[in-house]
Amino acid sequence: MKIEIISPGKIKNDFISAGVQEYTKRLQKFVKITFKDIGSSHSVDPRIYVEEESKKLLKYIGTRKFTLLDVNGVEMNTQEFSAFMKRELESKGEIFFVIGGIYGVSEEIKNLASSKLSLSRMTFTHSLTFLLLVEQIYRSMKIISGQPYDH
Repeated sequence: MKIEIISPGKIKNDFISAGVQEYTKRLQKFVKITFKDIGSSHSVDPRIYVEEESKKLLKYIGTRKFTLLDVNGVEMNTQEFSAFMKRELESKGEIFFVIGGIYGVSEEIKNLASSKLSLSRMTFTHSLTFLLLVEQIYRSMKIISGQPYDH
């Protein structure tokens, strides 16, 4: 089983990076998790920024099905997310998550997403979104494997 998180840009905060590393280490006994930074745009024009990053994302994703993190996506509680993860991993053996850049992603990427997930209606930084997603993946894997998790 494999999980990959694809995004433009690196995590810039040491404390968030440490959290991602900790959950990545914990996840190793459940699933192979990898991260792909496709590089962020340097344009000051938000439209060009989204266009450049979206082209890189599309090139990397290719024809794979993916779940887009999107503020307008489906909100799930932890149990529902665990059930989603279990279905995806059992049917495909892998899950690809895409996190957009600071200005989001193109309509093309939104339309190509096989599913859209919202962590909250609130807006989070790219780095914090990454940490929240990895933490929820860890909780889900604990639930799927029948182990207790913190409430």
